[in-house]
Amino acid sequence: MRGFFFTIAIISLAVTMLLALSIQQQLQTSQLPFMLSNKVVYAWEDISEDLSGATGVNATKVDNTLDIIDELPATRNFTNSINTYVSFVRRFYNSTDLSVGFYSQNGEQLVDFACFGKKQCSDNNIQFHVMPFNITYTYPDWNKRQLDVVCYQSAQQGFPACDFSTVRSVNISINLTAINFSCDPAIYNDCSHDDIEWDNDFDDVFGCTSGLGCINYTLTIRDNNSRVYRCQGVYGDNTGNHKRVNCNAGTLNWHDNKETKLTIKASPCHVNFEFGNDGRFRIEGKDQNEENDCDINMTTDVLFNFNASSFWTDFSTEMLIRDELANYSVRTPVR
Repeated sequence: MRGFFFTIAIISLAVTMLLALSIQQQLQTSQLPFMLSNKVVYAWEDISEDLSGATGVNATKVDNTLDIIDELPATRNFTNSINTYVSFVRRFYNSTDLSVGFYSQNGEQLVDFACFGKKQCSDNNIQFHVMPFNITYTYPDWNKRQLDVVCYQSAQQGFPACDFSTVRSVNISINLTAINFSCDPAIYNDCSHDDIEWDNDFDDVFGCTSGLGCINYTLTIRDNNSRVYRCQGVYGDNTGNHKRVNCNAGTLNWHDNKETKLTIKASPCHVNFEFGNDGRFRIEGKDQNEENDCDINMTTDVLFNFNASSFWTDFSTEMLIRDELANYSVRTPVR
């Protein structure tokens, strides 16, 4: 009888061990996809963060605000930098059985990284999107000599249809790091339209009271000597040479079909700020004849306050990371 019970005990112990081993194997198997997904996702996050840093654009989302800080013009050759970085990434991750690829939104694999940030290589503009609002932050190329923030009411020029109904306010701050005003805005009547000038359409684009694109705004421009020109602001008598220096409206009609321009007349370059044109804000540098582009070193800060917090940002480029051994991959826009 004792032998019978001994045999039963041995069988029970073996069954218990087999059951424990089976559970352990099941746990390992169930954790495997999680481990693989983490491996790929961590790699995607690292590379995406590095790529966003290489562009010089820092976009920070906090609740219902989006703060986009940038430097103009580009301080290095972006295409060369990104080619060097991607070559390094591919060598590094290939040694860990991960492969990395980049694609335009229409599925075209990128070979020339001058196409990074374009929907397709034939496009003219680099585009950074605030989705699902379709607000576009864009440059003509990676030299970054001109910056546009675009929200047209109807699709045009390669930009999607958009409206400003989700925007409560926009605050634009500019630090000019290499040039100075030719006057001091803090001194009443020191600045004339020979120094700082709004063109004649200011009253059409600014000072709205209602409408789809009517928003609160601020514009703050600081020169290299820390002198400040700010909207709203009154800087001289509202007559004669001082009239067009003043910025005495606290609202902006983003979608006005007219366009108004503020020109900071500095040396050797003028700085132009354009508003209106059915949904565009532009910053660009021109020579003193307003004919040719002129590089102006500046830091820009565009702060949006939305009426919703469900939004995200991405460049018009997708990154694919694949674990070749596990046949597992992630493909999603660079953000």
